[in-house]
Amino acid sequence: MKVQATIILLVKNGERYLGEVLEGIFAQKTSFPFEVLAIDSGSRDRSREILGRYPVRLWEIPPETFNHGETRNLGGQLAHPDAAYLVYLSQDATPANAEWLEALITPMEEDASVAGVFSRHLPRHGACPSLVRQLVTHWQTGGTTRLIKRMPSSREEFEANRFYYIYFSNTSSAIRRAVWEQIPFRPMAFGEDADWAERVLEAGYAIVFEPRSMVFHSHDYGLLELFRENADYAAAFRERFNPPAYRRFGLGTVVRAVIGEGWRDWQFIWAREPFRSQPLRRRLLWMLHSLAWHFAVGMGTYTGIRGLTRRPFLARFLSRQERVRRG
Repeated sequence: MKVQATIILLVKNGERYLGEVLEGIFAQKTSFPFEVLAIDSGSRDRSREILGRYPVRLWEIPPETFNHGETRNLGGQLAHPDAAYLVYLSQDATPANAEWLEALITPMEEDASVAGVFSRHLPRHGACPSLVRQLVTHWQTGGTTRLIKRMPSSREEFEANRFYYIYFSNTSSAIRRAVWEQIPFRPMAFGEDADWAERVLEAGYAIVFEPRSMVFHSHDYGLLELFRENADYAAAFRERFNPPAYRRFGLGTVVRAVIGEGWRDWQFIWAREPFRSQPLRRRLLWMLHSLAWHFAVGMGTYTGIRGLTRRPFLARFLSRQERVRRG
């Protein structure tokens, strides 16, 4: 049988979860053969050693050449010539069961107009309540209902709900190779998935959120890394999409978010498992952490909107992507 899918892993110092991710990949039960391609951008830990334990094709690039869009395009270029689907999986996203891959590909097998599919994210054990609440109540990747998104007939409808339509996550995704050949990713430091989604919708294709395809994925960043991650995100989205909310985003917005989101986190901690079963001291610590968490998110967003991560001298301190790329 011909290889039907190439799973593309972008790797950089990923030893923490890489072994379990690979175990999950090679435990998949599929009706088609697949291969695994890893692109390593200068790992200094045991990542390459771990990759060497599995039947993985390894490609290495200098760390300074990594780019979220261009490196994913490189994966498409290096994919098996017979592969009809390109599957992108982050080095810290672990397939939750043996049906992750089959469920990810099925919507494209069923409907030729579907250009790409992305998976449901499940929080890892120990994830902080602020992140878990965002995932299960706000982000599409935390949903339980399949979404099929097409460009609406009204442009006004699209503009009013733009970020609903273009939400797409390359943490765990599959795209139709024939569509990627027409509409590749663009060179972007962040947000290449949303940019691609918007362009394929405008070209008349559909994108699907498939909750039956599940991965364990939730960043447990410290507060400084959380700040940097949100600074990168906001800088990229301001440059590419310039959301109207960003034009009104000031320090007052940060304060209101800390108070409002913190209060909702507190309610979540006291009402939802596994948090409400934690000892009182643990819950109180989570409540304090919640305020700091939202402050880091807000100040990171504020910093990114103002383009501070794009200034070469400041980027090495303020940008997580720049720090990862360099080191």
